[in-house]
Amino acid sequence: MTKEELNQMCREYQQVLVMSEAEVFAMYEESKDECVASFEAEIDFWEKIMYNY
Repeated sequence: MTKEELNQMCREYQQVLVMSEAEVFAMYEESKDECVASFEAEIDFWEKIMYNY
């Protein structure tokens, strides 16, 4: 991880800290489907690798 990537993560974390609970929940709901889809793709990838041996 580069220093710039770490700084970006820190800035994003600071933004979340000052949000209200409702804002955080709304952001979570917005990104949930995309996050779940990418997680499922990751699981599929590893299942193919593990079960093809």
